[in-house]
Amino acid sequence: MKALIKTLGCSLLLTASMSANADWSVSGGFTSFQDDIDSSESLSLGALHGGLGYTFDRGNVTFMPELRVGFGVGDDSAYGLDVEVDNLVIASVRGQYNVNDSFGIFVQPSYGRLEVSANGSGASFSGGDWETGIGTGASYKLGKNASIEAMYEQFDSTDVVSFSFRYTF
Repeated sequence: MKALIKTLGCSLLLTASMSANADWSVSGGFTSFQDDIDSSESLSLGALHGGLGYTFDRGNVTFMPELRVGFGVGDDSAYGLDVEVDNLVIASVRGQYNVNDSFGIFVQPSYGRLEVSANGSGASFSGGDWETGIGTGASYKLGKNASIEAMYEQFDSTDVVSFSFRYTF
Protein backbone atom coordinates (compact mmCIF):
# COMPACT_ATOMS: atom_id res chain seq x y z
CA MET A 1 0.00 0.00 0.00
CA LYS A 2 2.73 2.45 0.96
CA ALA A 3 4.62 1.57 -2.22
CA LEU A 4 1.51 2.32 -4.31
CA ILE A 5 1.03 5.73 -2.68
CA LYS A 6 4.73 6.58 -3.05
CA THR A 7 4.75 5.50 -6.71
CA LEU A 8 1.65 7.53 -7.52
CA GLY A 9 3.02 10.56 -5.65
CA CYS A 10 6.41 10.39 -7.39
CA SER A 11 4.71 9.99 -10.76
CA LEU A 12 2.58 13.05 -10.13
CA LEU A 13 5.56 15.16 -9.05
CA LEU A 14 7.75 13.99 -11.93
CA THR A 15 5.14 14.78 -14.54
CA ALA A 16 4.35 18.18 -12.98
CA SER A 17 7.41 19.70 -14.57
CA MET A 18 6.77 18.04 -17.94
CA SER A 19 3.57 19.91 -18.78
CA ALA A 20 2.73 23.58 -18.63
CA ASN A 21 -0.89 22.69 -19.33
CA ALA A 22 -1.60 20.68 -16.17
CA ASP A 23 -3.46 21.36 -12.94
CA TRP A 24 -3.80 19.89 -9.45
CA SER A 25 -7.31 19.12 -8.30
CA VAL A 26 -9.00 18.08 -5.08
CA SER A 27 -12.35 16.34 -4.85
CA GLY A 28 -14.80 15.20 -2.24
CA GLY A 29 -18.09 13.39 -2.27
CA PHE A 30 -20.26 10.40 -1.43
CA THR A 31 -19.78 6.82 -2.59
CA SER A 32 -22.37 4.04 -2.45
CA PHE A 33 -21.39 0.34 -2.57
CA GLN A 34 -23.94 -2.29 -3.63
CA ASP A 35 -23.17 -6.01 -3.55
CA ASP A 36 -25.56 -8.92 -4.06
CA ILE A 37 -24.07 -11.54 -1.76
CA ASP A 38 -26.46 -14.22 -2.98
CA SER A 39 -30.08 -14.45 -4.14
CA SER A 40 -31.43 -13.68 -0.65
CA GLU A 41 -28.88 -11.19 0.76
CA SER A 42 -27.40 -7.92 -0.45
CA LEU A 43 -25.35 -5.12 1.09
CA SER A 44 -25.68 -1.39 0.60
CA LEU A 45 -22.90 0.66 2.24
CA GLY A 46 -21.90 4.33 2.06
CA ALA A 47 -18.68 6.31 2.44
CA LEU A 48 -17.40 9.86 2.20
CA HIS A 49 -14.25 10.26 0.10
CA GLY A 50 -11.65 12.85 -0.75
CA GLY A 51 -9.23 12.78 -3.66
CA LEU A 52 -6.11 14.39 -5.05
CA GLY A 53 -5.42 14.35 -8.78
CA TYR A 54 -3.25 15.92 -11.43
CA THR A 55 -4.94 16.77 -14.74
CA PHE A 56 -3.15 16.91 -18.09
CA ASP A 57 -5.05 18.75 -20.85
CA ARG A 58 -4.45 17.79 -24.46
CA GLY A 59 -7.07 19.64 -26.48
CA ASN A 60 -10.41 17.89 -26.01
CA VAL A 61 -8.82 15.03 -24.06
CA THR A 62 -7.62 15.09 -20.45
CA PHE A 63 -5.77 12.48 -18.39
CA MET A 64 -5.75 12.40 -14.61
CA PRO A 65 -4.06 10.05 -12.15
CA GLU A 66 -5.91 10.29 -8.84
CA LEU A 67 -5.77 8.91 -5.32
CA ARG A 68 -9.04 8.72 -3.35
CA VAL A 69 -9.35 7.89 0.35
CA GLY A 70 -12.44 7.71 2.50
CA PHE A 71 -14.33 6.36 5.48
CA GLY A 72 -17.73 4.79 6.05
CA VAL A 73 -20.87 6.73 6.89
CA GLY A 74 -23.56 4.11 6.31
CA ASP A 75 -23.93 0.52 7.40
CA ASP A 76 -26.17 -2.43 6.56
CA SER A 77 -26.81 -5.94 7.83
CA ALA A 78 -26.53 -9.37 6.26
CA TYR A 79 -26.84 -12.82 7.79
CA GLY A 80 -27.54 -11.19 11.17
CA LEU A 81 -24.30 -9.19 11.15
CA ASP A 82 -23.98 -5.40 11.11
CA VAL A 83 -21.54 -4.47 8.32
CA GLU A 84 -19.83 -1.10 7.89
CA VAL A 85 -17.04 0.48 5.84
CA ASP A 86 -13.90 1.19 7.84
CA ASN A 87 -11.93 2.87 5.03
CA LEU A 88 -11.26 2.89 1.32
CA VAL A 89 -8.23 3.65 -0.83
CA ILE A 90 -8.50 3.82 -4.63
CA ALA A 91 -5.82 4.76 -7.17
CA SER A 92 -7.01 5.44 -10.70
CA VAL A 93 -6.11 6.96 -14.05
CA ARG A 94 -8.87 8.81 -15.86
CA GLY A 95 -9.14 9.41 -19.60
CA GLN A 96 -11.74 12.08 -20.36
CA TYR A 97 -13.17 13.39 -23.62
CA ASN A 98 -14.43 16.97 -23.26
CA VAL A 99 -17.55 17.21 -25.42
CA ASN A 100 -17.58 21.01 -24.97
CA ASP A 101 -16.19 23.59 -22.52
CA SER A 102 -18.60 22.46 -19.76
CA PHE A 103 -19.27 18.73 -20.22
CA GLY A 104 -16.99 15.69 -20.41
CA ILE A 105 -17.34 11.90 -20.33
CA PHE A 106 -14.64 9.58 -18.99
CA VAL A 107 -13.43 6.04 -18.39
CA GLN A 108 -11.33 5.23 -15.36
CA PRO A 109 -9.49 1.99 -14.58
CA SER A 110 -8.86 1.71 -10.84
CA TYR A 111 -7.08 -0.36 -8.23
CA GLY A 112 -8.51 -0.15 -4.74
CA ARG A 113 -9.19 -1.61 -1.33
CA LEU A 114 -12.39 -1.42 0.67
CA GLU A 115 -11.97 -2.45 4.28
CA VAL A 116 -15.14 -3.50 6.10
CA SER A 117 -15.96 -4.81 9.55
CA ALA A 118 -18.86 -6.96 10.68
CA ASN A 119 -20.24 -7.45 14.20
CA GLY A 120 -23.06 -9.48 15.67
CA SER A 121 -24.01 -12.56 17.67
CA GLY A 122 -20.88 -12.19 19.79
CA ALA A 123 -18.60 -12.36 16.74
CA SER A 124 -16.55 -9.67 15.07
CA PHE A 125 -14.25 -9.54 12.07
CA SER A 126 -12.76 -7.10 9.59
CA GLY A 127 -10.95 -7.37 6.31
CA GLY A 128 -10.61 -6.21 2.76
CA ASP A 129 -9.02 -7.09 -0.55
CA TRP A 130 -7.19 -5.17 -3.25
CA GLU A 131 -9.09 -5.38 -6.53
CA THR A 132 -9.00 -3.85 -9.97
CA GLY A 133 -12.08 -2.14 -11.33
CA ILE A 134 -13.32 -0.08 -14.23
CA GLY A 135 -15.54 2.96 -14.18
CA THR A 136 -17.26 5.45 -16.42
CA GLY A 137 -18.81 8.79 -15.70
CA ALA A 138 -19.49 12.38 -16.60
CA SER A 139 -18.19 15.74 -15.44
CA TYR A 140 -19.96 19.11 -15.64
CA LYS A 141 -18.09 22.39 -15.04
CA LEU A 142 -19.85 24.85 -12.75
CA GLY A 143 -17.24 27.55 -13.37
CA LYS A 144 -13.61 28.00 -14.31
CA ASN A 145 -12.25 25.85 -11.45
CA ALA A 146 -15.26 23.93 -10.08
CA SER A 147 -17.09 20.90 -11.42
CA ILE A 148 -19.45 18.14 -10.34
CA GLU A 149 -19.06 14.49 -11.32
CA ALA A 150 -21.08 11.30 -11.35
CA MET A 151 -19.37 7.93 -11.77
CA TYR A 152 -20.24 4.24 -11.92
CA GLU A 153 -17.49 1.68 -11.18
CA GLN A 154 -17.45 -2.06 -10.80
CA PHE A 155 -14.99 -3.99 -8.65
CA ASP A 156 -15.58 -7.74 -8.98
CA SER A 157 -19.29 -8.08 -8.09
CA THR A 158 -19.56 -4.75 -6.26
CA ASP A 159 -21.31 -1.83 -7.97
CA VAL A 160 -19.97 1.56 -6.91
CA VAL A 161 -21.75 4.87 -7.57
CA SER A 162 -20.03 8.15 -6.64
CA PHE A 163 -21.02 11.79 -6.72
CA SER A 164 -18.23 14.34 -6.26
CA PHE A 165 -17.36 18.01 -6.27
CA ARG A 166 -13.94 18.82 -7.82
CA TYR A 167 -11.91 22.01 -7.50
CA THR A 168 -8.93 22.58 -9.84
CA PHE A 169 -6.12 25.00 -9.07
